[in-house]
Amino acid sequence: MVYMNISRKELAVMFKDICGESNVLTDPEAVFAYGRDQTLDLQCEAGMVIKPRTAGEVSDILKICSNFKIAITPRGGGSGVTGGALPLDGGMVLSLERLDRILELNATDGYIIAEAGVITSDLCRRVEEAGYFFPVEPSSSAFSMIGGNIAENAGSIRSCKYGKTGDYVLNLEVVLASGERFWTGNNVEKVSAGFDLTGLFVGSEGVLGVITKAVYRLLPKPEREIYLLTSFASLRKACDAVTAIRRSSLHPSAVEMICRNAIELAAPFLGGTLPLTGERDEAQLLVALDDPQCLDRSLDLAGDILQRHMSGDILVGESAAQKEELSRLRFGIGNAMTVNRPGYRDIDACVPVSFLYEYIAGTEAICARENVDMVCFGHAADGNMHTMLLIQEGQADRYRRATDQIYGLALQNGGVVSGEHGVGMLQRQYFGMQMQGSRLGLMKRIKALMDPDGILNPGKLFPQ
Repeated sequence: MVYMNISRKELAVMFKDICGESNVLTDPEAVFAYGRDQTLDLQCEAGMVIKPRTAGEVSDILKICSNFKIAITPRGGGSGVTGGALPLDGGMVLSLERLDRILELNATDGYIIAEAGVITSDLCRRVEEAGYFFPVEPSSSAFSMIGGNIAENAGSIRSCKYGKTGDYVLNLEVVLASGERFWTGNNVEKVSAGFDLTGLFVGSEGVLGVITKAVYRLLPKPEREIYLLTSFASLRKACDAVTAIRRSSLHPSAVEMICRNAIELAAPFLGGTLPLTGERDEAQLLVALDDPQCLDRSLDLAGDILQRHMSGDILVGESAAQKEELSRLRFGIGNAMTVNRPGYRDIDACVPVSFLYEYIAGTEAICARENVDMVCFGHAADGNMHTMLLIQEGQADRYRRATDQIYGLALQNGGVVSGEHGVGMLQRQYFGMQMQGSRLGLMKRIKALMDPDGILNPGKLFPQ
């Protein structure tokens, strides 16, 4: 393969001079794993994998890529489900896995500085050891990296109260396609001067620049947390309970809904006796409360709201063991969908909470009409339910029709194509439906200004 009058072998020598012989992979067997992530069965071919150790090395690598017009895709932990970190057409992969240092935890000002390749759960553990709290911990935290979380503006089950990753980013070190390196902001809580360059890179999916360091603001660690689990005779009653919670003075840290189809899939897989799965109820709600000032009052209020809609008991858990038991079904759905199964298509649409019932019922009707197996669960209080189409061999046309209709349903009723997983390559056409006209045109002009040769993560985000 030749890139602008330079061979892959010559490029490898140049990159090895920057980051060392063992950190430039060209062997097809060695690069294979970097051509896939958690997205369906997508497998791309990487021309080369480069693993720098510092932001300076990232800068030197991008200068070479810019000079020779070489496509390069930044990659974190490979936890994405939209193909956002997959190289197209034999392009380079810039793996940030070796940028893995936590550089500073400032207990006085309440922030932490870390490199982009730090594993999310490692950062959260370090923060908690210092008596602080970082609330946005995605379900992939055991292997996702903070740079990827920022690039996708990842969420978590706590997003209904605490927001998303971008709400905690104070400052970023970024390297542009040209190799220029700079900090986007300042390590302070309030800034009212100039454009929000930090916010520009949050959720940019690696198409504007490469994030190499991040500064997160931290919160005090909640002293107590209580889980509530209850079930509902109908989906409508479960959605009504969510709406009532939203309209109350209650501020739960999580409101997770598990629909009947998800219960039927996960309960047999997990085995044993799971709470509230013995009845033929249509949905469960898992509610988490952590209000430090009036937790007991919040517990009473939540109980009053749920009792107006539920069909059975409210189970309460505060110890670690109790909370694990109440949440075992919710957090076991992912494994139930993947073990001994071909995989799933994660539709990550987010809709107004006022449309939650119609959206869930509509997706179930679409999948029934197209004869597609699906499960639905997720972040009910912010309208970000995950619709998972369970893949079966030879049914690609059915999935495509169902996906088109589900995104159409969400977009026609005030929704968006992604609440927390990003656009990547999988959802570009639907993103184009959401961001029509001037908004999309402005985004493309910003991309052209910052990456005029289009070398950063090509084929992602923008519809073709």
